[in-house]
Amino acid sequence: MNKVSAIIAAKNEEPRIGAVLEVLKKNFLVEEIIVVANDCSDRTVEVAESYGSKVRVINEPRSIGKTRAIKKGVALAKNRCILLIDADLKNLKTTDITNLVTPVLERKVECTTSIRNNSFFCKLIDFDILTGERAMDKQILEDPYIWSHEKVGYSLEGLMNESFLKRKKSFISVVIQADAIRKKDKQRAINGLYSDMIMWLNVFKIIPFHKILWQIAKMSYLNRRYKNSLKSYSGC
Repeated sequence: MNKVSAIIAAKNEEPRIGAVLEVLKKNFLVEEIIVVANDCSDRTVEVAESYGSKVRVINEPRSIGKTRAIKKGVALAKNRCILLIDADLKNLKTTDITNLVTPVLERKVECTTSIRNNSFFCKLIDFDILTGERAMDKQILEDPYIWSHEKVGYSLEGLMNESFLKRKKSFISVVIQADAIRKKDKQRAINGLYSDMIMWLNVFKIIPFHKILWQIAKMSYLNRRYKNSLKSYSGC
């Protein structure tokens, strides 16, 4: 397991996806990039296809949602190490990709998750429960529970967290240099706030508020414990 399949679910990311693909293409550990374009009305597909043979573009003309798009990409991936990554990151570096996938490739942990550079609260607690950047062995994604609410938007990351905790998977967070682009930056401010509200309402449909708080506390604690174990093991 020495190479990586990167999977991106994208919807109308024409202005942003190119910067992410450029970084992924340059990283020597990433062997293939699968872009699942979901109900795009802009030039997302054309931009992705312009990045050459390393990028495989699946054009879904109907709306299938992020979870189904990611699931389709995972099914097509040929490598055991899977990197899930959002299409709308800013200032992503090749070192970010290497730092996310290396602990999984070297089997130090079973999963890594990112903390974006401008996620100040997540830096404080040393974990981001809803981050879209995650590296893991493909076998982890075979748990049906992860895909159990495909029709509900924004449910995927929360269900992954629940699956990791139930199956006692080891994970660490990795601070990356990339910034998240907020919804209010992609849309008008009022539309961005509305989109954020819809996102959290969908999350709470699947995982109640008190369980979200429990996830934050539990995963932040376990993340620190796994990191300390790695330091002890390496003699740092």
